[in-house]
Amino acid sequence: MKAFDSKAAVREGTAAQISQILDMGGQANEWKEQDLRAMLQHQFTAPLDCDLRSQELAGGEARSREKTLTGAANIRIETFKDLLTHPVPPLELLKLAKEFFKWRIQACKKDSPEWRIAYLFYMLTLLAAGKHASDLSSLSPKALLKGAKWALEQSWIDTQTRQFILAACERLIDLVSASRSARG
Repeated sequence: MKAFDSKAAVREGTAAQISQILDMGGQANEWKEQDLRAMLQHQFTAPLDCDLRSQELAGGEARSREKTLTGAANIRIETFKDLLTHPVPPLELLKLAKEFFKWRIQACKKDSPEWRIAYLFYMLTLLAAGKHASDLSSLSPKALLKGAKWALEQSWIDTQTRQFILAACERLIDLVSASRSARG
């Protein structure tokens, strides 16, 4: 039987295979709250162009992404925090971010620290879209509120993020109420 060559595995393996090798079977509850807070802050300050370019896209989708990222840089949206706190975040940029975090959710083990961060940012991008959230996702306002509730239950989320979620929920509830009133 041939011996396992870890260097060859890293050199020749896919990202998913390497990730699986590195997964030591730890559970999410073994992570400390401050670790999750640090991951949250890191994601907020991460250059979004680096993360958003990590997905393989071809042809027109790749060109569209480059145009969107160039536009973001021109209006000084360079990090996820810049995007989420922008007074009128570009819908196409929110869509790219949403797709990136959806991809991360699917790639991570459910409830792992990475999954939690990806799910939170997935929800944040949809909440940042406000009345345009339905242009980005098929999630109902009720499902968005459920995701926001999950986020608010996380002890590692900072005050500023909590305030963002609460304000977005208020706008979402107002939107749902206005829609119900319009239908009579």
